Formats: sequence, structure tokens, C-alpha cells
Amino acid sequence: MPGALLLGPMLAGIVWSLQGGSLQISRHLFVAAQAIIGCLVAQSISSGMLPTFAQHWSLFLFIVLSTIAASSLMGWVISKLKVLPGTTAIWGSSPGAAAAMVLMAEEFGADARLVAFMQYLRVIVVASAASIIARFWVDTSAATVIPIIWFPPLQWATAETVLLALAGIVIARLARIPSGAMLVPMLLGMALQSGQ
Repeated sequence: MPGALLLGPMLAGIVWSLQGGSLQISRHLFVAAQAIIGCLVAQSISSGMLPTFAQHWSLFLFIVLSTIAASSLMGWVISKLKVLPGTTAIWGSSPGAAAAMVLMAEEFGADARLVAFMQYLRVIVVASAASIIARFWVDTSAATVIPIIWFPPLQWATAETVLLALAGIVIARLARIPSGAMLVPMLLGMALQSGQ
């Protein structure tokens, strides 16, 4: 299944928590993981995307604003109907990076566990639906399965990524940016990627 290394542990963690188990992760490791995720997102963005965005900026802007408006309306309705407490519904239904939404919700006083459940349930549903659609309705016979290399040899780029993540964490802490541990390395990485 595509994204198995993300979805498998996520499903296992949800089942574990629902059965009464507790998951404890060091705050330092959690922040470091967020910074690495920010670097991972930055890696997928290249300067070649900018001309396409510039050519169709109005369509991109319309889609982004429509998504934000629809999700905000749903969150507001859930909040007004008192299905979920406080701003939890708004954070939980907000589009975007699930990890960033959970971090920001926690920093603004919402119930982070409920927000995480809403956000990651959506990730699981969307990823599963996309996988099923791709498997049964799209011809994937020409696609090659990329083997997982569990312990690849380390390269200089690995050290650069770790340094970028650490610099992002330090800058985010000094600037007190909400969920900056992920956002700052992502923005720095995007700037470095587009400069290549």
C-alpha cells in the first residue's frame, strides 16, 4: 500500500490508544521529527513549479480559498452545535499539514488529541481512497515499485538536512513561531531548493 510506513504505524497507534494504551514520545524527539517533516516537504518543491503556479495563479488561489472557506464553515458549524469543545472543531477540520494543525491547536488551547484524531483520520481516509482509486480505476501497469532501502549509506546531503532542521528549530524557538519547528525548516528548505 502506498505510504505504508506512514499509514501502518498511524493505524497501529490509533488502535493502541483506543485499547487504552499510552504513547509517550520525548518532546525533543517530537520537535526533531517535525523539523525533518518540514525538510521532507521542502524537498518535494522545486523552482520548476513556479512558472506553472505563476501561469495559473488565479485557479490555485481560488481552490485554496475555497478549501479554507469550506473547512472553516464546517468547523464553525460543528463548534456551534457543540459537537466538540471550544475551537477543537475548527482546528480539526482545518486543511493543511496535519502535524502543524495539531501543534498549533495545542499551543492555542484546543484539545490536541481530538484535533489529531480528526486530522489523521482524514489523512488515512484520503490516502486509502486514493490508493483504492489508483489500484482499480487507473492503469498502473507501467509504474515500477520502488524498493525500500532500510539503511541507505549516509551522504553529505543527510548532514545538510540535519543542520537545516536544527537551524529551523533554533530560529523557531527564538522567534516563538507557532508550529515553527516544522514551518521554518520547510520555508528555509524551499528557499534553498528554489535557488538550485
